[in-house]
Amino acid sequence: MDSAAHREGRLFDGILLLSDLDGTLLDSRKNIPARSREAIRRFKEQGGLFSIATGRCPCSAEIVARQAEVNCPGVTLNGAVVYDFRAGRPAGQTCLPEWYQAVLRDVHAAFPAVGLQVYVGSDIYIVHSNDVVERLFHIEHTEKCRKEASFGGLPPRVNKALIGGRHEELQRVRRFLEGRLEGMYGMFTEEQYYELLPAHTNKGTGVRQVAEVCGVSPSCIAVVGDYYNDVEMLKSAAYPMVAGNAPDDVKIFARFIAGDCDGGVVADVIEHMERRLRERGRL
Repeated sequence: MDSAAHREGRLFDGILLLSDLDGTLLDSRKNIPARSREAIRRFKEQGGLFSIATGRCPCSAEIVARQAEVNCPGVTLNGAVVYDFRAGRPAGQTCLPEWYQAVLRDVHAAFPAVGLQVYVGSDIYIVHSNDVVERLFHIEHTEKCRKEASFGGLPPRVNKALIGGRHEELQRVRRFLEGRLEGMYGMFTEEQYYELLPAHTNKGTGVRQVAEVCGVSPSCIAVVGDYYNDVEMLKSAAYPMVAGNAPDDVKIFARFIAGDCDGGVVADVIEHMERRLRERGRL
């Protein structure tokens, strides 16, 4: 976007900014720092579109979306569901192939200690629980979304599956699944979580869908993240940024590196974009 497009007081007209949640928009206590709230308000007042891109389900993401006062759809379930928070419904979604159930059965037989859950929008089906997946319900405030299920009772079409356990064991799960994931792929979203997602689905595809829904030019997409599940999003955006607490091999995809999440990453990136737009007239 060039400087001619910016009217007085509307520096961010036509610009879409999507932020990851944990470790990016949210601090280590899972709150939005005050300076980030103020920066988001200023960003929107100056014409910007702000939303979130997360691995969380829509129900959990919506809690943060309300706190951040997003003004456009966002990405949930790591790209499997693009969600319109204002309308309270998906704007688009993808699903795992139906044979995901056989894959999870094989995982459970080979690794009985790992937790297994699957997501259909905000419904979370628990197939096998452990401390790792139980902790996730507390962190993401999703206990009300919980549904107990046997393998035989799982829905045929789901948005993603999550495997929870010790990182060393999940590395063995990852190797076990090599060559078995037709129509889907596996990805670490944190050290204790390994997810199965539909092929060609990630935060990057979700961000592009949000931009299409909002009529935003690809050249005006900015994103900020902090972990490996953010890499495709970073690669897909015109202006990728990362939190200072991101791993070094994630930072290489960024054009700007913000401070630590406890200091207000989103405030850092908005202030950086303000300076860049005023100096250059474009991202």
